[in-house]
Amino acid sequence: MNTLAKLIVCISISTSIFAADIVGAFYHDINNLQGFALKTALKERLKMSHVDRGYGALIDIYFKSDVDTTYDKDGSIVDIYSENPNSYDDYEYTSRREVCGSYRDESDCFNREHLFPQGTFHKMSPMRSDFFHIFPTDGLVNGKRSNYPFGEVSEPSWTSRNGSKLGKNTFGGYRGTVFEPIDEFKGDVARALLYFATRYEDRVSSWVHPMLNGTRDQVYADWFVALLLKWHKQDPVSKHEHHRNEVGYEFQGNRNPFIDHPEWVEQIWGSR
Repeated sequence: MNTLAKLIVCISISTSIFAADIVGAFYHDINNLQGFALKTALKERLKMSHVDRGYGALIDIYFKSDVDTTYDKDGSIVDIYSENPNSYDDYEYTSRREVCGSYRDESDCFNREHLFPQGTFHKMSPMRSDFFHIFPTDGLVNGKRSNYPFGEVSEPSWTSRNGSKLGKNTFGGYRGTVFEPIDEFKGDVARALLYFATRYEDRVSSWVHPMLNGTRDQVYADWFVALLLKWHKQDPVSKHEHHRNEVGYEFQGNRNPFIDHPEWVEQIWGSR
């Protein structure tokens, strides 16, 4: 191994050790807990360290947190509703000038997608600007998803250009309209929504949505918990998620614990 290669290896190892130290320090006194007691301990940590940077700040941070260094590696925005992980994207977003609130066609512009619909919590802060459940996505696809739950679709009424689908749910007992992202991002969606359930467990019981069950412990309905657990297992944490988690930590001071510790998903919801 030449000198340059050795240096690159040393830098990579040092970076990994530093990242592990940050994660260890963030959760340093959360030990030996299981079930909803673990979830509540995490909620306190996430709430205590959370700095609300405001809704407007999200667009700028996306050009650091969601830049494509994993798929096409072209520096464009990773949009979970339009990214084609196994081929070139049909379109891409590279500039703040492409942000919009109105659109006519897919690929016109991108905006901020609340994976947990903001109408459910009446656009209140800090939920409305919480980085960890708000992703940059194509405006039209975001609009098609609307405030529907996530789910699985066999016969879509509409399909995006990367294969995300809208239609009647075929998973569990819920039969309403749902939105299904492609397999590559199902785990990303699941872990973001489990973060949301943890961070806002002290607020969520009064909200109404087909994903919810009206409690602060389990938070989500049985069918939806089963879906999230399935997606979490099928689509493990990716390099892109790890990168997004670190930038989110720098941006608003807290983290997504289910990216840092995927095993905690089962420890909290697996034995419900």
